[in-house]
Amino acid sequence: MEDTTIISYSRSRNESLLSLTDSRSRYMLPFGGCFRVVDFTIRNSVYSGARRTIIFSDIQDELEDYIGRYGISGDLKFPVLKVVSREFSDLNFCRNLILDSNTAYYIIYNGDNPSIIDFTKIIDRFKKNKTKASLFKLKLSGSASMAHTILVTGQKQLLNVIKTAIRSRQNAPNIFEMIINIMINSGIKNESMDAYYWPMKSVPDYYNINMEILKNRAISSLIFHESPIKTFIAEKGHAVLGGGAKVANSIVSDNCRIFGTVMNSILFPGVEIGENTFIKNSIILPNTHIGPGSYIINTIIDETTDIVNNIDPNNNSDKEKNKKDKKEQIETNIKTAPVPNIGSKCNIGTSDSQMKNKEFPSLYNSLTLIGKNCRLPDGVRVGGACYIASGKGGSYFLKNKHLYNGLSILY
Repeated sequence: MEDTTIISYSRSRNESLLSLTDSRSRYMLPFGGCFRVVDFTIRNSVYSGARRTIIFSDIQDELEDYIGRYGISGDLKFPVLKVVSREFSDLNFCRNLILDSNTAYYIIYNGDNPSIIDFTKIIDRFKKNKTKASLFKLKLSGSASMAHTILVTGQKQLLNVIKTAIRSRQNAPNIFEMIINIMINSGIKNESMDAYYWPMKSVPDYYNINMEILKNRAISSLIFHESPIKTFIAEKGHAVLGGGAKVANSIVSDNCRIFGTVMNSILFPGVEIGENTFIKNSIILPNTHIGPGSYIINTIIDETTDIVNNIDPNNNSDKEKNKKDKKEQIETNIKTAPVPNIGSKCNIGTSDSQMKNKEFPSLYNSLTLIGKNCRLPDGVRVGGACYIASGKGGSYFLKNKHLYNGLSILY
């Protein structure tokens, strides 16, 4: 597929995933224990042998920097990767990108949901059809869906559609969905195909899809063993289990430190679980530190990005630095090292079922969401179907020790 460009576009933004996507695109959403969604997008391109991959995102975040790290990996041949902000693109811009990529074939799909797709089969079927364009509907739960499709077309046909849309001054919030709809209305061939594709329409969707990887051995084997996917989430190093630690039926990633009990849960890199803390049916995103004696169930705790990284005094790169400066730097980091962002003896979540958040319909099934960079003091209690927005909760818990079922903290 050296003659193919893959274009991945994002869905229009909405608030259904709450804090999980309030400051990052779906591409950068941690997924599967140690990945981000974009790792799956790039995986599909790598294993198809595509020459180029263009990723249209709906938000300015760290996506471009993250993708830039793929260039340092030498064990796989990566396609030329380009990130484009959909906010600043139009039909003329898209036409110029297609002319610049200059490949015979183009695959266009919604790639900001995690997926495992064999694009080589799609191109082979398209070539056998000998048509100008084909639409492949993805089978979800055994039935094909027009809501999740892959468009395959030649460069000439794609440029003709874009030129026609420019002349007629057509426009839409999502240019690529518009292009797909134009081709559907022109009567292109429809087919269906099997693929792993996990659309995320709500917080429970995100939770259930992650848990499917934990429970389904066929999927976990595909992701972690048969077809390894690259990841550049930080915090490399061995996981450490303390003397009293217990882990059952869980995914534990690099550099986790566990001194309590973890059951049926997913821990991303850099997570620390304190002594006598109990975690069940939960997803703990990168670098979250949970204090001792806490009880957490049916909860998603988003990642912590404001931690301080202590300096390793044995790091070879520091040997030529002035010893006095180095000592002061180490002492400063020790003094400012982060306390657990989830304090000791906290109680979060509930085992009761079918609770809904009173303000946000996309948070239900008694699932509680603690947003990015939240810091909860010792001894707080948070009920089921609760939501604490990113970075919030501090001032609320200065006056209150409880957040009752179905309530939210937004300010």
